[in-house]
Amino acid sequence: MLARTRIALLLGLAALAGCGEAAPPQAKPVSRVLLVGMDGLEWSVVRPLLVQGRMPNLLALMQRGSYGYLASMKPTLSPVVWTTIATGKLMEDHKITNFLDEHRKVFTSGRRAVSAVWNIADHYGLSTNLFGWFVTWPAEHVKGMVVSGSSADSQLDANWKPALLPGVAGQVWPEALTDEVLALASQAGSMEKVQQLASEKIFPGVQQELMNPLQKKVLQQTLWSLLSDETYFEVACKYIKEHPADLNIVYFGGTDVVGHRYWREYRPKGYLWHDGEELDKELSEVIPDYYAWMDEMLGALVAAAGPDTTVFVVSDHGMHAVAQEKEDTEFGMTGHHLDAPPGVIVAAGPAILKQGGVKAFLEKENGALPTHGSVVDVTPTLLALLGIPVGKDMRGRAVLTLLEPGPARDNAKLPPVPSHDEGFRAPVMDAVPAQMSANFEQHFGALGYLQLAPHDGVSEIVPPPPAAPSPPATDPH
Repeated sequence: MLARTRIALLLGLAALAGCGEAAPPQAKPVSRVLLVGMDGLEWSVVRPLLVQGRMPNLLALMQRGSYGYLASMKPTLSPVVWTTIATGKLMEDHKITNFLDEHRKVFTSGRRAVSAVWNIADHYGLSTNLFGWFVTWPAEHVKGMVVSGSSADSQLDANWKPALLPGVAGQVWPEALTDEVLALASQAGSMEKVQQLASEKIFPGVQQELMNPLQKKVLQQTLWSLLSDETYFEVACKYIKEHPADLNIVYFGGTDVVGHRYWREYRPKGYLWHDGEELDKELSEVIPDYYAWMDEMLGALVAAAGPDTTVFVVSDHGMHAVAQEKEDTEFGMTGHHLDAPPGVIVAAGPAILKQGGVKAFLEKENGALPTHGSVVDVTPTLLALLGIPVGKDMRGRAVLTLLEPGPARDNAKLPPVPSHDEGFRAPVMDAVPAQMSANFEQHFGALGYLQLAPHDGVSEIVPPPPAAPSPPATDPH
């Protein structure tokens, strides 16, 4: 009881730190919001798992809400797209343009030139719990709690490290909760815990003695994502349940990593090379198993947030085949997304339309999906639910196809403010600790991202496939 009282006091002090001298404008939230980001989540993988009953929590959200494509953008690079999702602006506005800048320095939250949705919520007197989102180190001071994106080592070996680094400042806000969060992270990401999850959830029965050195390296690097996702899941579940905020945000990256690493084994048609029938068969379930594990965590987060919470599940893009003619012996990648395949969006809860048509979608192997906006429209839609007007300078607007008539849709029509960036701090060059920078480069360099040519600084939204016919208003499923 004393521990909970202490946490509540610290979070209350954090609330005061997020307020300026003038009283903030007041928001009128329709409901509490939970946003779960799953990097690279792909509908062609999700659909058969829904049919097989392996993603029951996502299915439950679809049955009581809306679902479809979320149009993505080019460049389809995670720091760029997730920052666009969090700001409603393109990279030429928010200035997060790649994994590393032109000087090969890691982008940090201080480099972001515009307000994110958590800054906007804070200005309007609302609280945020933010866990693991891209480009959130150092943790910003808002009403609520921030645990910044992971900085763990990507090559998990005898020198095992947790997803959050002891001794590195700025990973947790309020700072007074750092020791408590790091202790939980160390427990959640222990060697024993991760190896157990790997053997029971993601790689059951896989015979590593059949693997060549590249395959063993790929497996070890995949464990980094498992460690990170498990850590943020455990931390988010605890604090969302004990101290739910108006806006709760959690990011998971492993669905992207396994898509890159194991697409050929999951969907071998069209590939002209293989690693042996037995090993390929064992590894064919890595992607489905990881998605099913993500669904378990989604169910726990929805329960932690409470029954009256509006839930969004979004991905920054989808995934498809690459390197079909010859094995990628440098990075071991067989799936990719650089041409911006559309992502996933599922929403359910107060003020969300019940789209219906779930049974029909599951019964058709190539069932069509509607499009519910793009990555620039996520933050404006969240603002409508939080009762905050959109900024005129945002590139996106609330997705009305998701909102039922009533308060949230009315909020989407509020007169826009000129900008939510007025008075926002100027971009700063944060000095990234050497270990954090090295780990970041090692992890994303292993996926081939750091070898990409610099982008020209202009981004574009890429439309998804043609829209599907409107589904029926009710669903018997």
